[in-house]
Amino acid sequence: MTNRQKEVAKKEVRLRDLAARKGLAGICLSRAINFAWFTAGGNSRVATATETGVAALVILGDKKYLVAPKNEIHRFMVEQVPDLGFEPWTYEWYTSREEAITALVGEQRIGTDIPLGNWQVLGAELNQLRYSLTEEEIERAREVGQICSRELAATCVAIYPGMTDWEIQAELSRRLLNYGVRPAVLLVGNDDRAFKYRHPVPAGQKLEKYAIIGLVGEKGGLHMALTRAVHFGRIPDKLSRLQEVALKVETAFLAATAVGASSRDIFQRGVAAYADAGFPDEWRRHHQGGAIGYAPREYRAGEGANEVIQPNQMVAWNPTVQGTKSEDTLLVKDNNGLEFLTSVPEWWPTAKISIGRQEFDRPLILER
Repeated sequence: MTNRQKEVAKKEVRLRDLAARKGLAGICLSRAINFAWFTAGGNSRVATATETGVAALVILGDKKYLVAPKNEIHRFMVEQVPDLGFEPWTYEWYTSREEAITALVGEQRIGTDIPLGNWQVLGAELNQLRYSLTEEEIERAREVGQICSRELAATCVAIYPGMTDWEIQAELSRRLLNYGVRPAVLLVGNDDRAFKYRHPVPAGQKLEKYAIIGLVGEKGGLHMALTRAVHFGRIPDKLSRLQEVALKVETAFLAATAVGASSRDIFQRGVAAYADAGFPDEWRRHHQGGAIGYAPREYRAGEGANEVIQPNQMVAWNPTVQGTKSEDTLLVKDNNGLEFLTSVPEWWPTAKISIGRQEFDRPLILER
């Protein structure tokens, strides 16, 4: 059995258990992130920004089906789900997928991840099936984290004053796409825009001295979030102090992150760290991150429901302080250890930040 087959088999158990708990005959997955999750990295999209792809998955009885139009079904069976035990269920592209699924399901009750027919929509319980990574997923996540880390660091070395934020975006995108990583989020804040906006979407401004680059890279459905900053010439003392505050706040988040910890409690630890550093309202100006995985954020701490950290779940905290930010993606292991999936090379400047008995080595702004 291949690693991919093992991964899919483990997830099939989770889905069937959920269906049994809900008294359902099966589950239909239409969202692209759930397609990627259940197929161990498959891609159902043609248009990259759509929530649903051109194929759906149906787990029904003791079988599982891939539902796609006739002009797509062969490609999916050969390239997206080979040797994974899916049976094809197809229809004409100009007819309704919902009708095709209805014909497959008949009178049986199933659950679904989007409103579809009169079937039961499964929300948080279905989302939570994605959070705890399998051993196979962890290996895939490590690969994506290494690529994103390496190519973002290389971009920070390759860029130079006079480049526009569009050109910086293009440089990093090219490097990532060479390895099959798609930039789901790519922010570039040059100079004053880094201080004006917490989400500096490129707008054509030229770099003079300071650039902060925020990336969420995706491959095989798994997302990695990280932010790096570079300054040309001596870093101003005020900027260094602001970055130090961001690092201290992030360290508070990290120290509170463990299996079984609640997202609400972790968030409050970060809010308190902002206040201790003399920036009590800074957390209000940007979300602070949370769980990451098959979405750029599976959930954000501090908003919505209170979630509990699962074993082998990925998180990415991203405190911001007036033009500075600290962000990496890590794995919360089932023994409560933390493994950073994104990192910086040995030559990148770092600082050891302590909280209680814990110490974290965190990246500083690169001075060039």
